[in-house]
Amino acid sequence: MTFTRPQWFIALLLFSMILLNYLDRVVLSLLSPVIRAEFQLTSMNYAMAVNAFLLAYGVMYVGSGILLDRLGSRRGLGLFVGLWSLACMLHAAIIGFYSLAAYRFLLGVFEPGGWTGAVKTVSERFAPAQRSLAAGIFTSGAGLGSVIAPPLVVWLSLHYGWRSAFLLAGLAGLLWLPLWWLATREQPAVARAPLRLALLREPGALAYVATRFFGDTTGYFFLFWLPEYLMTSKGFTLTQVGALAWIPFLWNDLGALAGGYISGKFVEQGRRPLQARKLMMSVAPLFVLTGSALQAASGTLGVLLSVSLCTFGVGIWAANMHAVPADGFAPGEVATVHGLAGSAGALGGILFNTLVGYYSASGNYLVVFLVLVLLQPFGVAALWLWLPERRLE
Repeated sequence: MTFTRPQWFIALLLFSMILLNYLDRVVLSLLSPVIRAEFQLTSMNYAMAVNAFLLAYGVMYVGSGILLDRLGSRRGLGLFVGLWSLACMLHAAIIGFYSLAAYRFLLGVFEPGGWTGAVKTVSERFAPAQRSLAAGIFTSGAGLGSVIAPPLVVWLSLHYGWRSAFLLAGLAGLLWLPLWWLATREQPAVARAPLRLALLREPGALAYVATRFFGDTTGYFFLFWLPEYLMTSKGFTLTQVGALAWIPFLWNDLGALAGGYISGKFVEQGRRPLQARKLMMSVAPLFVLTGSALQAASGTLGVLLSVSLCTFGVGIWAANMHAVPADGFAPGEVATVHGLAGSAGALGGILFNTLVGYYSASGNYLVVFLVLVLLQPFGVAALWLWLPERRLE
């Protein structure tokens, strides 16, 4: 499962690209109090701007997958990174609600291409035994983004104004592009397949769609609700959240790397690639279940342990889930299937977030965690039932 030097270069570029993808996305949430105050925006104005991003993001997950399967990872991923970086920089020109909503919509149009592009790249440039570790590496970029974004963005805002954070975050993406073109100058032979609408009716594709619909929701919960949960349910102060909330995301990264590595070792030992992914995705819910069962903990250490067990399981799940399309579908369909399923995952996240919003208003997270522990088992069950192993190599 050893990577070649060019593969390591590409894996690190994918890691940094996902880190930038996440960073560009969360700059607004970190600066929203300052921006809202400057332009006298209401909470509803801000919510509508966020929804503009989510609407475009959900729809373009499918669109980005189709484009990447047509263009290939080199051109397709380069295109999406360049365009979302420019969209991020446009946020420095915000003058009110309508410009904010328009720039968020543009960011949502182009950002899904980062994830589908990473999966497409892994399918083109890594062998089956290597893919889950490669997916674990780029998945961990999102977790590291959660760690470095708050202090970096706040520091830039305090010293150079809030507009500088958007400019520098976008500029970093543009500086990434020459390295990408250098690393991928030797292009593999890649199949180009026409778009098949019949793909939407195939049991295997629908199984992966169901997996993302249920499974992505677990990750969205910790991404969007962890600070709220720690403060309203566990009594953390804002200072404590700032100082400690990075720990569960670190464990998410460790889970992604461990899950990808172990899955790859299974393949090296003779297990079929899809079987290895399914096995690890069946183990992941056990960590989420254990962490959820410990939510009654009240001390700081106990709370962080319980949440970190959950996020460790989410990391194991994500590394293997992103490797499934390359193992289960034809090369020319990988990004299309991943994009279609990503849209389903976004829809599942919206529905579950509505549930969380309803119950969190009263501080009742018991129902939330009861539902949470069922989501990944439902998702992996679809893979076991309807996505058989295929010999694609």
